Amino acid sequence: MSPVRARAPSARTYRSGQANQAGDTVWVFRDSLETRSSPSNEGGWTHQDASFQPAAWHIDTVYGCEGHSFWCGRIDSSWVNDANRRGYDNSWTQMLSNYVNLLSAASPVKISFRHQLEAESGFDYGTLEVLDLDAGWLPLRTWTGSVHGQSGAPCDTFTIQIPDSIMAKYNPVQFRFVFTSDIQGSAADGISAPADGWSVDNVTVKAGTTDLRFFDDFESGPGTWTVSTFPAVGDNWRIQANVPGEQVCTSNTSKVWTVTSPSTGALIPRMDDKLISPPVFVNRADQVFAAFDVYRNLPLFSCFYYNVKFRTRNAGAAWSLWSQSSSQIYFGTEKEWMRQTVALPGAAGKDSVEFMLNVKDYSQVYCDGVSTPSGTAVYFDNLALGVRGLAPPSILVSEQDLFQDTFNTAPFWADDNFNSPAGDSTSVRLSASRGLKQATFFYSLNGGSFAGLPLAPFGPSIPAAYSADVPAGSYPRGTRLRYYFSVTDSLNETVTLPSDALAASHYFDATVLPAIQAPSAACAGDTAKVLYVNAFSGPDGGASMDQALTALGLRFDRYDVNAAANSFGNSPGGGTPGPTRTWPATTAATLGMYSAIIWDVGERSSSTLTREDQQLLQAWVKRPGKNRGLLAAGDNLAYDLVVNAQDIGTFLTCTLGTTYVRDIWENTPQDSLIPTLAGAAGTRIASEPFPLDGRCPSLNRFDALATSSCAGPKARGWIAYPNAMLASIEKRDSVGVVADSSRSVLLGFSLAGISSSTRRNLLLYRTIVGEFEVPGCYVATGVEETSAEAASPTARLFGAAPNPFNPRTSIRFTLSRPARIRLLIFDVSGARVRSLADGMLPAGDHHITWDGKNDRGRDLASGAYFYRLEADREAQAKKLILLR
Repeated sequence: MSPVRARAPSARTYRSGQANQAGDTVWVFRDSLETRSSPSNEGGWTHQDASFQPAAWHIDTVYGCEGHSFWCGRIDSSWVNDANRRGYDNSWTQMLSNYVNLLSAASPVKISFRHQLEAESGFDYGTLEVLDLDAGWLPLRTWTGSVHGQSGAPCDTFTIQIPDSIMAKYNPVQFRFVFTSDIQGSAADGISAPADGWSVDNVTVKAGTTDLRFFDDFESGPGTWTVSTFPAVGDNWRIQANVPGEQVCTSNTSKVWTVTSPSTGALIPRMDDKLISPPVFVNRADQVFAAFDVYRNLPLFSCFYYNVKFRTRNAGAAWSLWSQSSSQIYFGTEKEWMRQTVALPGAAGKDSVEFMLNVKDYSQVYCDGVSTPSGTAVYFDNLALGVRGLAPPSILVSEQDLFQDTFNTAPFWADDNFNSPAGDSTSVRLSASRGLKQATFFYSLNGGSFAGLPLAPFGPSIPAAYSADVPAGSYPRGTRLRYYFSVTDSLNETVTLPSDALAASHYFDATVLPAIQAPSAACAGDTAKVLYVNAFSGPDGGASMDQALTALGLRFDRYDVNAAANSFGNSPGGGTPGPTRTWPATTAATLGMYSAIIWDVGERSSSTLTREDQQLLQAWVKRPGKNRGLLAAGDNLAYDLVVNAQDIGTFLTCTLGTTYVRDIWENTPQDSLIPTLAGAAGTRIASEPFPLDGRCPSLNRFDALATSSCAGPKARGWIAYPNAMLASIEKRDSVGVVADSSRSVLLGFSLAGISSSTRRNLLLYRTIVGEFEVPGCYVATGVEETSAEAASPTARLFGAAPNPFNPRTSIRFTLSRPARIRLLIFDVSGARVRSLADGMLPAGDHHITWDGKNDRGRDLASGAYFYRLEADREAQAKKLILLR
């Protein structure tokens, strides 16, 4: 989900600080919106509200059992990729409801009906629910895929008892049929065929064997049935200047596109608003992509996301159907302006393109129908369309479509145990405007030779999508899959993904864990002692931790969570059990061979540790048989568990021994961007310095923590911030008859936040090898056991005074020893505007004045600036405000 940033061929720079792309890129459309206004001068942009949906449940004879039935579906002649043009649409949650009087009814009371279903298996569902006044709507049964009667009969008959506990609470008893579909795979897009929907008939409720309480065969109309309706909520797209925001590192006071409510300033429940560009002539370019600046505060659990779609046209032909640029939807809480580039793979070789920004409430698909609009916002600016001519073919992939590491040795979802979070196979988007000659999936098992399989086209509904899968089988523990993609166009030009697959033997990979490890005289067996769960940087982002753990002499396995922020439930804990496709969970017993688990969620602020992950770790850390040590790290891990209510109730306070204090460790303003932390007194890292890097372009919000009452004296501070608030908590416990140690350490920051690999290695070594007592299996080469005094920082930077200031301010710092220093001023875009000092200074206290001017002696404008002190390869920075 991370946006791609682009650079410009000219001197123009976007407000995000990013310039347009250079080289062979031609910008055929750019709109800064500065000369635009709403509603009468929008420069050819159009927008529409698509939130209205017709009621899908209706009585019909098109798709039924006998005579008339209630059918959740419709006929639409525009669904050209569906053979019979009938069925259901994407993102549906359609309900058919009624009630039955069960006063004095004898148990058992059973509901029965006839029905048939054709829906995308594992993604779209029909559910029978009854209302429990205490617990809400409860599912009695869920169906997916194909449901029909025996011997070719269209409909099956189903009967189930209504729980006595529900009848005892309320009369009449309410029941409903709910049909739900996800964001793709319907009759509307033709991805899943057939997709005829769900029909029900002859609904009967009977008490005992003869007491008929309800019957309807729908031959006399709708009766007391009610169906869900979805009126339009309104089109709120408009061009506006000076939109509200919380950005610190970037600024934008110019005109932007916003879709928030004019009254609340937030997004609107059930919204589905589409912003469409003017038609852009792209002259059959080989590559086409959209680019824009975006500011977003779209938390995952708010369920407001956006996607990018496009459609194409050649001269004399009609516009194509809208196609999504990829399988991704976008969200994030950066609260900063940034540049995002989205490739449009199906637009190559076309005359004209339109692209669409679609901001939508996805709660019906992902959040049980409940969105959280408070504080949400998304703005767009500097929208552009770029092309490249004479370009080679291209391959795009999303993390969710790559094969996932697994502990499962039996097939699941289909016929093998190498699967992606999104399905059984791996898929890519291809573009070859000069003609596609060959597209191949190459794979290797356990270091063997690479074999090739053709990438199969998905179909006309997604013409750029291709997929492939490994051969069927139950791949055993230790199987390592390496793979890459290759595409050749009609001019025999070939590209691969990864791009350096052939040149540098760089491949995607997935492993059936535990891996088979190299022999070691110090460690028996062939299994690892440490499991590193990379839950933030994707399948190609854990190399630095690999290097660190290798340098520490540790034998470890790495589990990469693909598209971790998307909440696919594909981490070791597995997904939430339910009707949807669920990643199989790993048991604590399966992880029993590991003595330590490192779980790093990076800078993620939502869905950091699912309930299933917490339950797994809670069971594992208390498992007897050997020492257990859990190191959990993340800038917003504690924040997410508490503020987003993701904690299972005892994990943070009892398992990790921690109480969440606040999201930012220091008082506002957050100006200590590179704080130096210190090991807490009485620990094996006492007084050891650990500098964190929390600078722009995206400020890091390091959590402030405290010990919990649940852990009592078993919890203690492990690392402290400069203001003495705690950055890390350790809980020391034991388990088992022989008193194996059971310890946990929670870091209120990510491991990547420690910019010095030497300092990070020392923290890992003292924690895992020292505190968790996990012995190394190989020679440790990456730890420098220096004294705290020798490693103490040279400089300490203090806050400027006055701050805010006009016309001058004094910057104070101290040096513990003589050092060469540089004191620099930067604006919010990261550009250096003034050098205040550059040279040797003696030890002691120093004050340097800044008069608000740049290096040319010109007065700078009001705004936020950063002053940065560099001394002996150390750097510290703080923020100040200039007011004219």
